[in-house]
Amino acid sequence: MSISTSSPVYFRSFPIMLWLFMMVFHTSVAQYEKHEMRGVWVATVANIDWPSRPGLKVKEQKQEVRNIINHCKALGLNTIFLQVRPASDVLYRSRLEPWSKVLTGEAGKRPGYDPLQYWLEQAHQQGLELHAWINPYRAALNQKDPLPPMHPYHQRPDMFVEYGGKLYYNPGHPQANVHINRVVKELIENYDIDGIHMDDYFYPYPIQGEVFPDSVCFEKYGQSFEDINAWRRHNVNETVQSIRSTIKTSKPWLAFGISPFGVWRNKSDDPRGSESMAGTSNYDGLHADILLWMERKWIDYVVPQLYWGTSHTAANYNSLSAWWGANHSEVPVYIGHGIYKIGSDRPDWQDRYQIPRQLQRVRSHPNLNGSVYFSYKHFKRDLMGLQDSLANRYYRAKALVPSSTALEGTRNEATITRLRAGRRKLKWRSDKDASVRKYIIYRYRPFDAFNIDDPSFIFDVVYDDRYKLPRESSGSRKVFLVRVAAVDAYNNEGPISEPVRINF
Repeated sequence: MSISTSSPVYFRSFPIMLWLFMMVFHTSVAQYEKHEMRGVWVATVANIDWPSRPGLKVKEQKQEVRNIINHCKALGLNTIFLQVRPASDVLYRSRLEPWSKVLTGEAGKRPGYDPLQYWLEQAHQQGLELHAWINPYRAALNQKDPLPPMHPYHQRPDMFVEYGGKLYYNPGHPQANVHINRVVKELIENYDIDGIHMDDYFYPYPIQGEVFPDSVCFEKYGQSFEDINAWRRHNVNETVQSIRSTIKTSKPWLAFGISPFGVWRNKSDDPRGSESMAGTSNYDGLHADILLWMERKWIDYVVPQLYWGTSHTAANYNSLSAWWGANHSEVPVYIGHGIYKIGSDRPDWQDRYQIPRQLQRVRSHPNLNGSVYFSYKHFKRDLMGLQDSLANRYYRAKALVPSSTALEGTRNEATITRLRAGRRKLKWRSDKDASVRKYIIYRYRPFDAFNIDDPSFIFDVVYDDRYKLPRESSGSRKVFLVRVAAVDAYNNEGPISEPVRINF
């Protein structure tokens, strides 16, 4: 059946059809959250994600950094969790610990530049947050490897224990906690990072038939506790609480988050636990009482690692995501997704819709605030179409990192002044520069019904007070209105500017 181009009904209805299409488009996008964590872990231990191998030239390492960051932005992500301290070795300038061998292939050898500083500059240039991911207790992946002269083991060997062929800081030794806090203080004072992040490696995962060798410290420091496990939990509590104090004393706005193993406790062991049958748990195996940390607001966000599928019986994704959402204690909860499993031989991971269903579940739960993916290198695969789904559907509209609840009730009053549009350039000023962290640029057509809560109008997020407009790929130049708002260090948005007209 054909429609004659002379049909007056067809042409009269076309504008209405177009208007309806635009309304449906904006309505569907507006259902997305304007504030949503969209993160990825970039692991450096054993060169998992970056650098691709040790000993790359500086220019090759930097090119890989730019490639990763540009790819993350193209996918619609807004945060990178970069592992900067894999095992008491570092990827930044430090007076406390040696350079990591993942950079040069030789532990303690200078790489010829400051990797963390370069990552920060490039991430912020693309409007992405960068959180420094550290491992608090892991000191060496192989206890037989020679340690470089700057390694803390040479100054205080009594702080360390060997377990499972690895070297660890002993969480029960008071000086271990002092050292870890010095590490955090050095990081936050020397680098303009957006957060401090730790994952699930507190006390190491239990090894059958091998006892963690901390009995001497327990005899010396733990006699007031009912048993050694209560003392171990106390040690980790002290680490978490003291790190928070170190961070907030220096930079109150800096986010402190933890990504625990996905099961706090099984319900069979504790009525507050989840409907799961995990062989180990945070509380019993790793001595990490994550619920306590959330209840006492020692952390600013939590990212439980739910690396299981929606049909898993012992640790079911649907059940566990609901459990974390119900036990949030007003702390933002972001779900950790195991994209590394996509395409493996388990039925859940042969299903191209497994991660999309997990994302939909996150968005449908009122107390789940976003997603983080492990790990970056798997985004180099097609992942059964997941990359296209993220860029073109789930993350088509940009999103800001959720606001921090650290200073509840505070408002960002920074206003944008002197917004000017030149030839492919925008410039502006803020009347409260000291409180401003970054800026949101909104763009819309003059006939659009602009709504600041609709994320489809966010054009970009930047850390600078100027912006070079991209060239349109094809077609005639179009007139747009552009507005800018300042965002403070807590990710609170200030008043929006008046619009300026610009040709794109």
